[in-house]
Amino acid sequence: MNDRLAAPTMNDRLAARSALLLLLAAPAIGCAETSQPEVSYDAHAEAALPGAIAAGAWTVALEEASVAFGPVYFCAASGGAATLCDAAVAEMLSIARVDLLDPAPQPLGRVHGFEGEIRSASFDYGVHWFLTEASPAPAPGAPGGHSALLRGRATRGAEVLDFVAEVDALPQNPGQNAVPSVGVTARVGAEPVRLVVRFDVGAWITRVDFDALAADGAAEVAIAPGSRAHNVLVKAMTAQDLPELRWIDAAGAP
Repeated sequence: MNDRLAAPTMNDRLAARSALLLLLAAPAIGCAETSQPEVSYDAHAEAALPGAIAAGAWTVALEEASVAFGPVYFCAASGGAATLCDAAVAEMLSIARVDLLDPAPQPLGRVHGFEGEIRSASFDYGVHWFLTEASPAPAPGAPGGHSALLRGRATRGAEVLDFVAEVDALPQNPGQNAVPSVGVTARVGAEPVRLVVRFDVGAWITRVDFDALAADGAAEVAIAPGSRAHNVLVKAMTAQDLPELRWIDAAGAP
């Protein structure tokens, strides 16, 4: 089940584009001057169903898992960070909430840009920090106002630990993205394409130290921002187990 978040207002879009202009010194939608034809295509999310997750000696079953994704900027350079990318070629400014326990394709929005090579991307998990803002701000409808909301039960023999994680994957500075640059490989031409973004929440959860969470003997635990487990999840989402971005033709072939 996918819940689309409220689309950015015109002011939000203008702020995003203004930030991109200042960072990339580029016109229009944040893309470099080009005579290449414009393109526009759909994006959707896919979730790798986690099933029973092994985290050390613990087995974890998720009851709820959702993440906010976007906005996304695509760069022709191999490094998409603002200081490296002088040729952004596309963007997806919409933000969507993805149900990570739903195997069905879930719409993310529409990518707008130009034909050409895409070698890197930068994106947020539903919490942006535009240059016009004093601090990071969650998109309306982000899960509980966070980048991700994960709820489940971990078991180790007869031990049972219920947990809920409210995860904030935040940009480190204004005008930056939570994920400043990730390498991708695509060439978008005149042929119709779609962008597929695949998430693996099981890979995030398996990195959590449930021994430490259960150390005080509590039957329930909240993984809150600032905690060690929270920081582990943020690192997984932003550096270790990033979503996979791939482009397929409109019929579904890579």
